Amino acid sequence: MDEESKYKIILKKDKNLSCLLNLGNSGLVNIGNTCFMNTALQCLNSVNVFCAYFLSDQYKEDINKKKESEFVEIYSNFLKNFWSENCIIRPQNFKRTFGNFYDPYSSFRQNDAAECFSKIIELLHEGLCYQVNIDVVVDHRKDLSEIDKINLLAIESWKRQYSNNYSIPLKLFYGQFWSRIRCIKCNRISHNFDPFGIINLPISEKTNTLDDCIEYYTLTENMEGRNKYNCTHCKQETIAKKRITIWKLPPILTFSFNRFSGDKKINKYIDFPINKANFSNLVEKQIDKKAIYDLVAIANHSGGLSGGHYWAYTRGTNGKWYNCNDDDITEILNESSIISNTAYFLVYKRRGITADIVIS
Repeated sequence: MDEESKYKIILKKDKNLSCLLNLGNSGLVNIGNTCFMNTALQCLNSVNVFCAYFLSDQYKEDINKKKESEFVEIYSNFLKNFWSENCIIRPQNFKRTFGNFYDPYSSFRQNDAAECFSKIIELLHEGLCYQVNIDVVVDHRKDLSEIDKINLLAIESWKRQYSNNYSIPLKLFYGQFWSRIRCIKCNRISHNFDPFGIINLPISEKTNTLDDCIEYYTLTENMEGRNKYNCTHCKQETIAKKRITIWKLPPILTFSFNRFSGDKKINKYIDFPINKANFSNLVEKQIDKKAIYDLVAIANHSGGLSGGHYWAYTRGTNGKWYNCNDDDITEILNESSIISNTAYFLVYKRRGITADIVIS
């Protein structure tokens, strides 16, 4: 049996991924303003359950015949090089293929790391999606509570959107928004459920912590003036109140701070939890209110709107934190120092998530 085959078998049996201990600390060469891409990749690499899906070749059972399957294979090859040993990698093939799918990445111009993070996940989703049965079982002998009715609406929405294109990237990284609009005139409420990958949080004078940003994000919005609500019951534009929260949290939860506003960069310090984070003030689904998350990666940005530099802080498989600045990888000795005014987006992993979620 060759070493690669042994590796696949070990990963499929090792649900806690202890076989990856002390690996995954490879540097990435900056091949021309690609610090944004290197940072996005390092943040994704910090999600070891996602990496295990590719390293174990489990993804091959899901890969489809769409053109994006080429990108899936290139990403898998990149990961296998990255995790084989701690080394320095030049991600030339990855960048070339990435640029073939998204033209802005074909050049050597600076781009946004959060957008890059999202685009990689989107491409992998397209190349790995498949049909799935999303059944809603209702006991018609019982009266449904209001929260049960809301849950059915959420499931039906998810079913319409993803029963024909479900994937492991979707399962890990995507959650579901819940927006409610109440018409002031007739008092009726409309419910909408939309998927999300990254939650883009606003920064204001009053937001000093991640919780503050979340609270500000979920404030009720008045729909009036030019932004009036077109009420289907009243058959006219009316004043309404709108609120957005989250119905379903994903296993991997990503927040970005809206530091680029208008013609300025906001360098405000925002405090955020590193361990044992709970987002019950953001989520509505009761089971998710109890979920605990740990931070596994931070994408940082220094500089202004016209230019700057991205780098990542990542939590290794050994629990230690590392500064991943292109091909320079150094251990961070003081964990609290990773919280700074350069933090741009944060990647949290739900506690209790093991390789069972991606490897059968």
